[in-house]
Amino acid sequence: MTDHIDSETGARCFQTYVAMGDGVRLNTFVFLPPDGGPRYPVILQRTPYGITNSGGTANTDVSQGWLPAVEEPLRGSILRGWRNIVRQGYAAVYQDTRGRFASEGEDRVYADDASDGWDTLEWISAQEWTNGRVGMSGSSAGATTTYAAASTRHPSLQAFWAQVGGSSIYDDVVYEGQSIEMERLWLWVAKNIPGLSASHREAARVRAGLSEAEMDAAAERAMERYQKLDAARQETPPYTGSEDWMSLPMAGYPDFSTWQPFLEDIVTHPAPDAFRAAHNFRRTIDIPGFHATTWYDIFLTSVLAAYSDIQARVGNQRLWIGPNGHYFIYEEQFWPRDPYFEWFDHWLKDADSQIMQEPPIHYSPHAWTDDPAGYVAKDWQMAERWPVPAARPMRLSLSVDGTLSGEDGSSGVRHFTYDPRDPVPTFGGRNMAIDPGPLDQRPAEAHSNYGLTYLGSPLEVAMTLAGPVSVSVNISSDCPDIDVVAKLVEVSPDGKATLLMDGVVRAMYRDGATEPHRLSSGEIVRIKIPLAHIHHTVEAGNRLRVDVSSSNFPRRARNTNSGNPVLARDTDADIRVARNTVHHGSDAQCYLELLILPD
Repeated sequence: MTDHIDSETGARCFQTYVAMGDGVRLNTFVFLPPDGGPRYPVILQRTPYGITNSGGTANTDVSQGWLPAVEEPLRGSILRGWRNIVRQGYAAVYQDTRGRFASEGEDRVYADDASDGWDTLEWISAQEWTNGRVGMSGSSAGATTTYAAASTRHPSLQAFWAQVGGSSIYDDVVYEGQSIEMERLWLWVAKNIPGLSASHREAARVRAGLSEAEMDAAAERAMERYQKLDAARQETPPYTGSEDWMSLPMAGYPDFSTWQPFLEDIVTHPAPDAFRAAHNFRRTIDIPGFHATTWYDIFLTSVLAAYSDIQARVGNQRLWIGPNGHYFIYEEQFWPRDPYFEWFDHWLKDADSQIMQEPPIHYSPHAWTDDPAGYVAKDWQMAERWPVPAARPMRLSLSVDGTLSGEDGSSGVRHFTYDPRDPVPTFGGRNMAIDPGPLDQRPAEAHSNYGLTYLGSPLEVAMTLAGPVSVSVNISSDCPDIDVVAKLVEVSPDGKATLLMDGVVRAMYRDGATEPHRLSSGEIVRIKIPLAHIHHTVEAGNRLRVDVSSSNFPRRARNTNSGNPVLARDTDADIRVARNTVHHGSDAQCYLELLILPD
């Protein structure tokens, strides 16, 4: 089957199609070490982003595969170049996922990645060039496919490496807080239309009843919409003036849904159900795993949940958390060192490795760096568990006078209005395509619907946050449903209001409810809003502030306040303006909870 010998490494390379259980064939590249074998451990990487080239064509020439350069082994959505892998004595297997690039079938957005992962592992296990020991690695969407395959417990899969990806893609990311996360829908779906395979295109064309020319026109319109969606970040204010971002209903989004008909599956599951459970891959994983993320990664909570869950059940997990956002992990300076082959050498070759002698958690004490190019990962810390044992809880009250302090607040109410026609625009946070990070909130504060703020006194000494943060409020509304958005903000003496963290809970699905529990007019409910995890030092003289509102758009979809169980199908006619009330009192305190390190 050899069709190419790499002149640089002598590796034996070939392309093939691997048949899945239902007959769909997936484009697969295999790279074998040059020593003649006969049998090797294998590293498998499955990606929806194309194993062929970065331009979007479905090339099946293995010699022209688009892979990270040898001199930049930490770059690229496929994570590791095959030359690096074969030099370490592994066979490297890369695969286009179903319905992507040169693979057959339809892309159903992770719905087939568990079963396809199993079938691919079955095929690898039957090959004469493997010794039966397989590892998987992937980044971003490739990490999600890795979690999916690992969830099947295939006996040949002995370890995995997953960075900045979703271990439960709907619970943790798309529907975090039961509120739809929009950038993955509009921007991610649109940007990936060019990578849909010919067979996906044909199936979508037949389903939509369109001609080839009409499909081409829909693709062109979709890319035009993508350009407008992306450009809206530069507007003042961003996003909210864009007809494309503000489009209702969310189901059946023009042109996008033509090309990706399974988009509606994504936006019509507002509460935990069987569909979402089938995409919770971490719950059945039982093998060693390396998990990597960043403090402002869109997948931070999902990666932390995967590590914590599997470590508690199985052990032998490793977790590395660095600064900045989703894409910084691809930069070589992100890593204190490259532990990739340390990890796989231990589990696939029984080698001693430094990584197994160290505490399982490595993390940067800085959530963000303003100079990524000049960043040096020299001060990362290690811990046996997260949060670190030294962290102690702190509770600060949200008082009716708009202050944030360690004293119990007095009784009273504060009101704010939320109009879905004029949502508060997103400035920073755990985003991916939308500008991420600790951005200044002053432009958002100027918005008429911004909500309430609770400002603390200047810190006398620096305070280091190290762990999860949450905000609890008692709230009522005159509408049957609202979103409750909370932000933790650091305010400096010059007035800059830096976003540290944010979170949201959809009131109708509070407490993880599977059925909607609409609000009665004036009914007071207690809602706890998780803001994720962080390690960050607030300098002396700065202040902490908690902001409470009902929107953060388009990081989170607008709630129309209608109380309809599937918000994605709401139209402009469903929009209601909400008058919301936060209730403060000694018997029902509103407060910020965090973990801090001792002085």
